[in-house]
Amino acid sequence: MAREQLKNLTEPMYYILLSLLQDNHGYGIMQMVDELTEGRVVIGAGTLYSLLGRFEKEAIICQVTEENRRKIYHITAKGEQLLQDEYTRLNHLVEDGKKFFQFDGQRKEPPGGGGDGMESEEATAAKLNELAAEAAGCGVKTAGGAGTDDGWKEGRDRKDGKEKREKKGILTPGGWSYGGAC
Repeated sequence: MAREQLKNLTEPMYYILLSLLQDNHGYGIMQMVDELTEGRVVIGAGTLYSLLGRFEKEAIICQVTEENRRKIYHITAKGEQLLQDEYTRLNHLVEDGKKFFQFDGQRKEPPGGGGDGMESEEATAAKLNELAAEAAGCGVKTAGGAGTDDGWKEGRDRKDGKEKREKKGILTPGGWSYGGAC
């Protein structure tokens, strides 16, 4: 399991690693997660032992001893770093959520064309007009124009033989344009 696969931990992964900050065995991990989350997160035995095996293979946890057929695990330094990274990521998500939920209804105006990479309304309008002129020059007819083509192409899905309709064309300032070719 490459590090990229563990960039974002699932809830069971996160809570398993969290519960291994202290030496623990499989059943103890399940109990600790249940207690910590007040029953919200339930980790089945299959999921638990599969993840423990993956974590051990990646040196995220290690077996420290075995007592009465119970394997006791502990998180490694690599695992602690992974857990800390996930904790930080989750806190960023929460902080961003707070910004959204504490929104007071007053929207800030987007930045103008002052060299910050954002385009002004005039520049955007000019680009849209340029696109419309290109479409007109290519013989493209716009929605609502004359002709029998309704802007949809029909065909059969090769897998199940059902008909499907797809919009063909481009979106212009005046709406969908379709037909013609440049």
